[in-house]
Amino acid sequence: MPDEEMLALWVEDELTGESAATVNAWAVAQPEWLARREQARQIKGLLRAHLPAAEEPPYADFFNSRISREIGREAVSVEPATSVKVTASFWRFFLPATAVAGMALCFWAGTRVVPTPSSSPLPPVANAPAPMPVLYTPEQGVTAAFFNSSPAHAEVIVLDGVAAIPDSFEVPETASVEEPAPATAVIDPLPR
Repeated sequence: MPDEEMLALWVEDELTGESAATVNAWAVAQPEWLARREQARQIKGLLRAHLPAAEEPPYADFFNSRISREIGREAVSVEPATSVKVTASFWRFFLPATAVAGMALCFWAGTRVVPTPSSSPLPPVANAPAPMPVLYTPEQGVTAAFFNSSPAHAEVIVLDGVAAIPDSFEVPETASVEEPAPATAVIDPLPR
C-alpha cells in the first residue's frame, strides 16, 4: 500500500512516471480509492466550470505605483557614511575600560560590606509560639485534630468520622514495610 502522501497526489492526478504506474497498479484492486479519485475529478471539473482560472486584483496599478514610490523614498533616505573622527576612536576604547573598572570596584566593595547583627531591619522575636497547622477536611462530617509529642518526636493527625480500614486490606507489594537502611559512605582522609 502506498503511503498517504503518494495516495493524496494520486487522487489529485499529480503523480507522474513510475510512481503513478505503481499506484495505478495497486488501485486496480481498491474500488473505494478509485471512487475517491473519480469524486475528486468531478469536483475539480465543477470548480473549473464556475470559477475563473485567474483574476486580476482590483486597482493593481494603484498599489504597484504606491509600492514603487515607497521603494524610491527608502533609496533616497539612505545617507552616505560619515567620516570617522579621531575623538570617536578614543571613546571607543575608553568607555569599555571604564565600565570594567566600575564593575570591579563595585564587586570589591560588595565583598567588604558585612552586615552586623545590630543593622538587622527586624528585631529578634523572643519565645515566639510555634505556628499551628491548619487542618482541612473536604468531606462533611469529618473532623481532624493535630497532636505533637515532643518526647516521642511524633506528630499525629486524628480523623474523626472516617470509616476504619478493614482488616482484610493488604498492603500492596510495592509498598515499603520496613524503613530502608541509611546510605553510608567511607571517606578516605588521606589521598593516595
